[in-house]
Amino acid sequence: MPGTARDAAELERVLGDPRIGDFEVTVLQDATVRAAGLMVRDFFSHADPDDMLLLHISGHGERDGDGNLYFVNHDTMRDSLWVTGLKADHISAEIRDSPARRIVVLLDCCYAGAFVQHDGVLAGLGPEQPPASPPMPGFKAGNPDDRSHRGEVVITAATSIEHAYESDAGLFTRSVVHGLETGRADMNRDGAVDSYELYQYVAARMRRDAASPRQSPTYSAHRMQGILRIAHSARGLAPDRPPPRPAPAPVPAPAPGGRGPLPRRVLLPLLAAAGLLCGCGIQADGAVAGGGCPTPAQVRVAAAPGGLGAYREIAAGFEEWVAERQHGCRAVDLYVYPAAVDDLTEGLRKGWGVGDDGRDYLRDVGPHPDVWLPATAGEVPPDARDVIDRVELIAQTPIVLGVPARARVPGDEARRRSNVSLPALLAAVGGRDGVVRGDFAGSAVARMATATLYRDGTLDPAAARTEIEQPLERFLDAGGYPVGDEAALLCHQRRVRGGTAVLLTEQQLVRFNRGDAPDGGCVGAAVPAAVDQLHAFYPATTPAVRQVAVTLTWPRSAQGGTARSYAAWFVSWLRQKPGRQALLRAGLRPTGLDAADPIGPVNGALADWPFVRRVPGEPNALTRRNVAELYAAARRPGRFLVALDSSGSMNAVTADPDRTRFEVAAAAVEQAASRLGRRDELGLLTFGGQGARELLPIAAAGDDPVGRVRRSAAAVRPAGDTPLYEAVRRGAAALRAGPGDAQRTLVVLTDGKDTSGRPRPSAAQTAGVRIFVIAVGDVSCADAALAALTTDSGGRCFDAGPDSLQPALTSMFRAVWEMEGD
Repeated sequence: MPGTARDAAELERVLGDPRIGDFEVTVLQDATVRAAGLMVRDFFSHADPDDMLLLHISGHGERDGDGNLYFVNHDTMRDSLWVTGLKADHISAEIRDSPARRIVVLLDCCYAGAFVQHDGVLAGLGPEQPPASPPMPGFKAGNPDDRSHRGEVVITAATSIEHAYESDAGLFTRSVVHGLETGRADMNRDGAVDSYELYQYVAARMRRDAASPRQSPTYSAHRMQGILRIAHSARGLAPDRPPPRPAPAPVPAPAPGGRGPLPRRVLLPLLAAAGLLCGCGIQADGAVAGGGCPTPAQVRVAAAPGGLGAYREIAAGFEEWVAERQHGCRAVDLYVYPAAVDDLTEGLRKGWGVGDDGRDYLRDVGPHPDVWLPATAGEVPPDARDVIDRVELIAQTPIVLGVPARARVPGDEARRRSNVSLPALLAAVGGRDGVVRGDFAGSAVARMATATLYRDGTLDPAAARTEIEQPLERFLDAGGYPVGDEAALLCHQRRVRGGTAVLLTEQQLVRFNRGDAPDGGCVGAAVPAAVDQLHAFYPATTPAVRQVAVTLTWPRSAQGGTARSYAAWFVSWLRQKPGRQALLRAGLRPTGLDAADPIGPVNGALADWPFVRRVPGEPNALTRRNVAELYAAARRPGRFLVALDSSGSMNAVTADPDRTRFEVAAAAVEQAASRLGRRDELGLLTFGGQGARELLPIAAAGDDPVGRVRRSAAAVRPAGDTPLYEAVRRGAAALRAGPGDAQRTLVVLTDGKDTSGRPRPSAAQTAGVRIFVIAVGDVSCADAALAALTTDSGGRCFDAGPDSLQPALTSMFRAVWEMEGD
């Protein structure tokens, strides 16, 4: 983007002027991702509490398939953003951990609005609906000392779904320069330019001067107390129309004293090289800019995580269909994000605010959904009707038994369409390799299949244990399958290429055989060989999953009229022929449309289902409750050991200045422990310094699991290194030592890599134990060692920031077994 260097020079001149900005200015241009990352780290970490930090990024922004924002650097590659781009999340983490109490971020790039989504910043605003007054919670009128004011502000050139066209990208930075240089951004004429005044001025100027209103600057504030003054007013120092600007000279250090009690500030502009990635910065005479396409309306779609890939394909089909009718303009953007049913239903009940457990749904789950695509119709809560507008049936897909072709079941062609019950079918085709089912707690499909296996909750508990659960558990463990939904099972199936059958939906089977990547981060999407394909066996009594689309209504402050209209149009489209065809292409059976490709023998399905006249409905609420109670009695208990990092780095202070990282982690363990079943066992050990130490022997959760955890962790004082591998070895040994057939689970909560220098625990040392890791602080699930520990044991890794340990630990519990009260 040719104009970024010029714009940075102009911004450097104005902000470095002691009469205006009075900043110390550092410019970083065309840097590698490593150099940029280190500079950002040093910039935020080497600050004093009284500093004001201002970060300006101008260049290219890109988003990956999960919606994460990356800033392009000199060595960035489009197909490897996660390792060659500067991730917005990482900058957000540095901001959260910075000692500075006043931080302003200016972003002039594509998709810049996505930055605040990742940081959990509140009060995002667009220029079309400016508030009557700036959002300044805690402001104390008449206080002249800026040192008592604090908070974080992000001003962006575009929303999370908008491109920043080159002619307009420069306009954002030039508007900032002009507002500061002329003093016009001092809109209340009080002698200073605060952050919200600057946003108001920039947004108004961009609407006035842009070739078309295709960019919407945004303003977001977080943890605000008072206001953030960015610069002195330049009214009287410069004419309204500044003279031609000479090339900037080196700026001397600011004169002491300045023009008022503004504390020392620092600026770091970060620039991306020109021409690195196409399709973000577009020349003014390009097709899109010249065509004058309006900014696309954003519709937020919350989807069941197990079907995310299919839902995104369907959403893309709607976007293309609308564009064909809008002269090629992309008029709507469907932002499809994963949301677990428990999070969604509780968030609806809480108005998408803050839950009883402190969960912030906007931060921890996602934006207010305009449309919800649940896994089954039965997941729609009956007590959220004030938010739910309509529930529309759009398709169905039967639950089937997917048997690998390599299993060579005798007479399988006849049995595929037989009228036998699901339990009889499992007994007939289970064979040597058996059958696996998704986790009851985490999969609606698994719960529906279990209802059929349990005869709608009327089966004897002893029979449910010996005839259903024990065989399923045995083959799950023997095959090394993870405890998770069908996507997790299929990901493992793709790796091991075994003969174990899987209970799943016809849609999941078709997409697996077609080579679509299973959801949930599964690596590899190769089309399975003929012997690896799953053949669908259709039991007579298993219900079909009913797919519905739910439209939601929110207050006007959270949902604009345009988004609401497009959401209704999308759901209506799903019931029309183009939408039904998109549903069919995704492997579903839409209402009013005969099954056809891809549902057919080439993908392991039989298009002429149903083979009997009546298809059972989904279990009703009473049946679901009875089945859940029976499963709680029939399932194996959990033997659960938490290994809690007590190294010195766990003394780091979190966003709550009164609590360390260790204290937040211990509180999260307490909260999760309160939801264990009465038959489950719990233990706790810590690791720091030279080794691991048992704090709480593995024993039944009892009547006071929270008190046990609190009392045992109260005396821990984090210090020393991180002997992670020693904790894993000792924890696995302790779990295996217990009697019975309990599900043995080791949960490791750590903020660092192993420092012992010893080798990673061997497969023999961890055999029979599933390892779950919650990574916080300076370590993430991208670490190869953590990935190997979890994947090889059938466990899972969760990334959690220091402020979201409790939700991550609760999610981990749900991934392991059904919790009491769920």
